[in-house]
Amino acid sequence: MNITIYDVAREAGVSMATVSRVVNGNPNVKPTTRKRVLEAIERLGYRPNAVARGLASKRTTTVGVIIPDISNIFFAELARGIEDIATMYKYNIILCNSDQNKDKEIHLINTLLEKQVDGIVFMGGEITNEHVEAFKKSPVPIVLSATVDPNKEFPSVNIDYEQASFDAVWSFIEKGHQKIAMLSGTLEDPINGYLKYAGYKRALEQGNIPLNDDFIVIGDYTYDSGLEGMEKLLSLGDKPTAILRQPMKWL
Repeated sequence: MNITIYDVAREAGVSMATVSRVVNGNPNVKPTTRKRVLEAIERLGYRPNAVARGLASKRTTTVGVIIPDISNIFFAELARGIEDIATMYKYNIILCNSDQNKDKEIHLINTLLEKQVDGIVFMGGEITNEHVEAFKKSPVPIVLSATVDPNKEFPSVNIDYEQASFDAVWSFIEKGHQKIAMLSGTLEDPINGYLKYAGYKRALEQGNIPLNDDFIVIGDYTYDSGLEGMEKLLSLGDKPTAILRQPMKWL
């Protein structure tokens, strides 16, 4: 049998309102009364109903997190960081895998909103018109990470991917490398494609190194694609001496 707030109130000899104040940390309760209520909660094994509390306060202290692939170490570390901060502030997270499938991403957004989350952290690929429409209908904040909104309508937390790519390639150039290749995902990808390619190209131009199309291999983020791309580069007669590799699923 589920123990209710009514059972705790009867056990402690107080009103349900008093039990509610103790459970929610309201300071306007006498120390002796608070102790009696807490002891009753312990004896009965009472656990507050999070759903009911959420309906009453209009907050669920839950954040939805949508990521492309939890098996990818990059996104796994991001999810771990999100959970650490959520725990620090006594929040919970609902973690969802989208497989970077647009239809599934839209479905997950709507599912999380139905669960009354207080906000959504969205990590994916290209932000389409369908994503924008779903975001605009959300009654709670949505923050992007590991992707960008080209129209800058929604807040995002990211690094400067173009500059990061430039810095990586420039470090090769400073070490004397002139034959620098790039293993990339589709260039249509707002982060792992276009922005990082732009940084790669800018570094070569600044280093007066001609762009060699043979050194640019486009894949689809899969493990096999990464292997095939590397094999292609290593099979060249004029092999690269350094390679800029995009993380994603190739890790």
